[in-house]
Amino acid sequence: MATIDATLGGATSNSYVDLTTAEAIADNLQGGDVWAARTIEEKNLSLIQATMWMETLEYVGARCTTGQRLKWPRQGGSCDGVAADCAGIPYKIGEAEVLVAMQLAENPNAILGENGGNAPSGTFTKRQKLGDLEIEYAQFNNNFGTACDNCDQPPLLQEYPWLEAVLGCWIYVISSDSGRILTRDCCPQPALSPSAVVTANYMPTPPY
Repeated sequence: MATIDATLGGATSNSYVDLTTAEAIADNLQGGDVWAARTIEEKNLSLIQATMWMETLEYVGARCTTGQRLKWPRQGGSCDGVAADCAGIPYKIGEAEVLVAMQLAENPNAILGENGGNAPSGTFTKRQKLGDLEIEYAQFNNNFGTACDNCDQPPLLQEYPWLEAVLGCWIYVISSDSGRILTRDCCPQPALSPSAVVTANYMPTPPY
């Protein structure tokens, strides 16, 4: 039987929350009754799998110790006025794990996919035009065999894009159209340039 290890900062932890906490969170979520009817084995497996996929995301701050297995707990980051510290894991992180676990309990292959082709996910040339050179690109998701506009995102966010809103400013997100990594407005950011107006004259002085 799958066993959950939710030890805070543990070297063998495989879940952010234990089963008791997960059930309490699920009680307040849509579909919680379906989750409650599942076996302990199904719940444990889905929670462990959900944590595994959440570990593929990039979070603000840094791990509390080098010996902890999971990315949480963390320190040195904050989101919406809540500071991450080594004494616990933010509620939103546990809630996100439970939401993903509920989905994976329904369909364990939702993220990995069951078929898929040989082509890797990514950006490919969709159309080329020789006259007045024109190139159109499209993205392809191997797991589902379809085009997508978020292939630069981790598979977890590709399958459950709503998770980005749940986690909010706790995670770093990638802008697919620019390839840039963006952070949400969670923390004060230093100015990129002086506020004073800087002028320079690059033209030689007259007469020319």
